[in-house]
Amino acid sequence: MTTRGGAKRRVAPGGPAPEMGLALRERVEEIGERLVSEWRDLGESRSQPPTVEADVRRSTLAGTLAVADYLVTGQIVARDRSEEWDPASEAALTGRITLSGLTKLYVRWRSVCEDVLREEVEKRHADYGVLDRGLQVLQVAFGVSVLRMARRFEMTRRGLEEQLAEQRARFEHQALHDPLTGLANRVLLIDRIEHAVETAARRPTGAAVVFMDLDYFKSINDLSGHSVGDRLLLEVARRLQGAVRPNDTIARLGGDEFVVLCEDLEAPVAEGVAVAERVAERFADPFSVGGREIFVAASFGVAPADTGDTAETLLARADHAMYRAKQLGRGRVEVYDPASDRQETRRAEMAAALHHAVGESQLRLVYQPLLDVITRRMLAREALLRWHHPTFGDVTPTEMIPIAESTGLITGVGRFVLATACKDCAAWRSDGEPDVGVTVNVSGMQLANGKFPREVEETLKESGLPPEALTVEVTETLLMTDRADARDGLDRVRALGVRIAIDDFGTGYSSLSWLARLPVDVVKVDRSFVAALGHAGRQAAIVDAMIHLAHTLGLDVVAEGVETDAQLMRLARLGCDAAQGFLLGYPAPLPEKLPRADP
Repeated sequence: MTTRGGAKRRVAPGGPAPEMGLALRERVEEIGERLVSEWRDLGESRSQPPTVEADVRRSTLAGTLAVADYLVTGQIVARDRSEEWDPASEAALTGRITLSGLTKLYVRWRSVCEDVLREEVEKRHADYGVLDRGLQVLQVAFGVSVLRMARRFEMTRRGLEEQLAEQRARFEHQALHDPLTGLANRVLLIDRIEHAVETAARRPTGAAVVFMDLDYFKSINDLSGHSVGDRLLLEVARRLQGAVRPNDTIARLGGDEFVVLCEDLEAPVAEGVAVAERVAERFADPFSVGGREIFVAASFGVAPADTGDTAETLLARADHAMYRAKQLGRGRVEVYDPASDRQETRRAEMAAALHHAVGESQLRLVYQPLLDVITRRMLAREALLRWHHPTFGDVTPTEMIPIAESTGLITGVGRFVLATACKDCAAWRSDGEPDVGVTVNVSGMQLANGKFPREVEETLKESGLPPEALTVEVTETLLMTDRADARDGLDRVRALGVRIAIDDFGTGYSSLSWLARLPVDVVKVDRSFVAALGHAGRQAAIVDAMIHLAHTLGLDVVAEGVETDAQLMRLARLGCDAAQGFLLGYPAPLPEKLPRADP
């Protein structure tokens, strides 16, 4: 015999009690509404999903409806509950109610149903056998429900634990690895470096950090796009993994910076350098990215670990060594040198001091004369910058200018030099040297500043110096870079009537034929060529060619670094126009008889 839904049923002893069953069903539904309302209050206090209310209503009525069916039909129905919702699963997933809380709900519901059943039996003076069998059915129904609920809770708990474990592993990996390459990130690298330093302190072996930075990677990104750059970084990571030992840690710190931590080394410096050289060899072959061949080189810095080092200290040392490799020409390996660290510290301190140098009158100008080679008449003075610091003493231009350029202070320093030189020149021209001009050295950063031509024009007006009395010197290397901003700045300055001189000519990578294309008026032959004029060789022929070509192009020629009479006589025979050097005059402050311009 079957019931609705195809569920099988069996006949139980005892007669049916239809009226009692109908009454019980009405009472059950009424009490169910009240209990569901209580559940709703509980759910709202715990932010339960709204669907829970209907599901709880259906589930909590299941046991008592089975008893009601028995009382109405005299049959105990073994319902197929596979399609019924079990609140345990939803509650476990939401994590807002416990198994004990659900169990208490079921127990309370069963207790209410037992009370209603007893009340109906007594009200109708029914056979207490009906009550016993009804209570048995009720007990079984709720027991099975709680048991299934416990099993579902356990299954859900295990599933959630597995999901949480997977999520935790995924989050931990994301927190410790670079999202692009999958290599270790800075957090994981710092942890492993600290562990490596501690381990090295207890063992005879050591550790080293190899810091690698790709050369000209920014140009690749700018020309080819970031997608190509990212694919190139992935290929770089693969080659790195193939070039190091299995127990070495490779990390990407961001951009094109990679670090290799090498542990258990017998000779940390030598083996660290070997790792860097092995990586560099792997980079000799072109990278294939998107059907294109890209050649990439890298600069490396190696720093061995010392007892007491921190991870950040060791990384900073390797980073400093890498930047030294870049400064020395790129594509090379440099080992950290404590002396270079002291130099960097000095540079940082001097950069801070240079900010105050102009305002505190620490900067001054000295002048070296430029004389006519034949008559030795003074033609001009070259303004040379000097810095005397209370702590550092006299700082040479070779040390000061790179610091000024790297910190951006060269623009302010350059304005000071230009203004002071023009005022001094105007003063000596009005004091009996009307034909003596002044020469000022200008850096590439000054020329690249679009305001420089205007600054020159305003300075000339303020000082009263005629434009033809000022010569601006720039290096050959700067002109050969073919930078549009620098060339444009020179053209605008030259249009004011200011003369342009190319300094250190012959030391760059230009040919003599380039002179016809450069916006210059004066060529200054580098001292290295002048120094060899007193000896047999080809230098005289080279200088002769420079002078001859410059004169053909209508340019004046100045020889630098003249120190002997023989050099001066040879320059005179070659037709050189002017010269400067220790033979003709040392850099010195203006003579006291000349009015001095206030700095």
